[in-house]
Amino acid sequence: DPAQPITIILDGPNYLRWSSAMKSFLKGRKLRHIVIGDKHVPVKRQDETDDSFVDRLEYWDSANHQILTWFTNTSVPSVNMHFSRFDLAKEAWDFLASRYTSADLSHQYQLLSTLNWLRQESGQSIDEFHSQLSYYWGLLAVSEPKWHSLSELISEETRCLSITSQQSPFIIAATQRPDNSKRPRCTHCNKFRHTVKTC
Repeated sequence: DPAQPITIILDGPNYLRWSSAMKSFLKGRKLRHIVIGDKHVPVKRQDETDDSFVDRLEYWDSANHQILTWFTNTSVPSVNMHFSRFDLAKEAWDFLASRYTSADLSHQYQLLSTLNWLRQESGQSIDEFHSQLSYYWGLLAVSEPKWHSLSELISEETRCLSITSQQSPFIIAATQRPDNSKRPRCTHCNKFRHTVKTC
């Protein structure tokens, strides 16, 4: 469907799945460079005719607004209502990334709660249910908080103790910290998930 090129509808929590599908689609159409900012609004070259410049500008503007339309048509109203303030697809893309790739404790708690209540539906295959679980575990992995102060550590410890006393064994297991020994560690800032080259 040219108006709705991917089947995933962005509702917020499924941002990573939506952005992955949208990025793949845009790559296939050779339009990804617009949303990542590699292709800017064209500027007239010294040796360029007015007609040639207008053609390039119209092509870019058409592609830019087509992407904004795809973003709107593949998201729920509570998400796409924000797009009206953006003239550039890159601005909308950056807005979505900053809004939905949260790494705070409340986001992590929401994911844990979702996992706790997730059940295999009647007629749903084990493979489908496993994929659903894996999706939320993946979101949980990227939402791992980056600790900056003792107060955050104490807050996390208190939250985990609260969950331990109130919730099921499934969610208790979900709050356990992953083994960091196999993950890349930066020699500059001493944090996990990246190296000194990308610090």
